[in-house]
Amino acid sequence: MPRVPVTALIHTLDEIDYIEDCIRSVEWADEIYLMDSFSKDGTVEFVREKFPRVRIEQREYLGAASQKNYAIDRATHDWIFVIDADERVTPKLRDEMLGTLDGPLDRWAYSVGRFNFMLGRPVRFSGLQRDRVTRLFHRKHARYPNKRVHADLLVDGETGRLVQKMDHLYIRSFDHMIAKMTRYGNWAGTQMFIEGKEASVLDIIGHPLAKFVRDYIFNFGFLDGAPGLISVGMHVYYTFWKYAKLWEFTRLKRLGKPVPLPELDQEEERWELPWVKKEN
Repeated sequence: MPRVPVTALIHTLDEIDYIEDCIRSVEWADEIYLMDSFSKDGTVEFVREKFPRVRIEQREYLGAASQKNYAIDRATHDWIFVIDADERVTPKLRDEMLGTLDGPLDRWAYSVGRFNFMLGRPVRFSGLQRDRVTRLFHRKHARYPNKRVHADLLVDGETGRLVQKMDHLYIRSFDHMIAKMTRYGNWAGTQMFIEGKEASVLDIIGHPLAKFVRDYIFNFGFLDGAPGLISVGMHVYYTFWKYAKLWEFTRLKRLGKPVPLPELDQEEERWELPWVKKEN
């Protein structure tokens, strides 16, 4: 019996410097489906010329979960492997995934560990030693929740674990990482505000401080030297910024002023869980 086919799903926004190696690492997939958020750096044109078999679609970015669910529904195959442009499937992970898809498949989803790099140097601690994401799954039994950022996949049942890891170019440059953490902080603050949460000055101070102590000391970030300190510092900044934004949103609401929330995907079908029966 032949193995089940799989679609490799990639989301891009201005990834011309990184997309080639990402695509080459998933050329074993039966379909490569690239969902682009209207890149302006030539990413789409480059992929069209270099990889003619890659299926490309462009759509307005309304959050990673929205983009992924939209593409999942339109993929050719039921089994999906999600990979970001700054991630690479190693040959060992490729072989393990192909072997898993060859069956017998006893889970609807499988998680993959990530080996993280900062400016080409590995970052092994500060909590990243446990970095694991669920990326290989059957689309009728897995779905991303309606969150703008850090939306963990919801799975119909227990998630399996693949042994091999993929490479993650975690910090490409400091400017890129700060821009990313600022963007994520905005979205995280938005998500907490939508959920009815509020932030005080103590939250703005306490949560970043606790983040530093946990990751730099208790998660052994100091063992990575300067890369560990910088990695933890970036996440401390993200934690500070999301609570600062939540405080700002809360203050604006109390003053009766407009709260500048980013646009969200309001399409109800995007967030329905395929394995949950609808009530008549």
